[in-house]
Amino acid sequence: MSVLRLLLIFLTFIVVSSCEKDKFPDEFSIQGAWIENTGNDFKVEIEFRSQNRAFLKKSEGNPTDTLKYRLDKSDELLLFLPDDFPDGTRSTHKLTYSQKKEELTIAGLFPSTTNASTTVFIRK
Repeated sequence: MSVLRLLLIFLTFIVVSSCEKDKFPDEFSIQGAWIENTGNDFKVEIEFRSQNRAFLKKSEGNPTDTLKYRLDKSDELLLFLPDDFPDGTRSTHKLTYSQKKEELTIAGLFPSTTNASTTVFIRK
């Protein structure tokens, strides 16, 4: 009977640990190129590189923005102009990352007339 209980506890532990929610990403998790997950012809692209550098291509025909970034608190992405990094003017965005889906969601990346917009990215 105790072997059965031990087996049941072990199986319960495996199920619970496999259902663990995704954790907030670190710099290494998000490094690389990401492309907007949308049906639009043009897709926004963001690339996170080492040394807190980020490159954002917002629209076709316009140059790519060079930014600095920092991951802050448990769910915030801070974006800076390079001259303002690390303590100057910045924009703050809620960030979520799904390791299973390989999706990165950034809230408020672009101005919106409705509620705060969210942009979902997938690895490029």
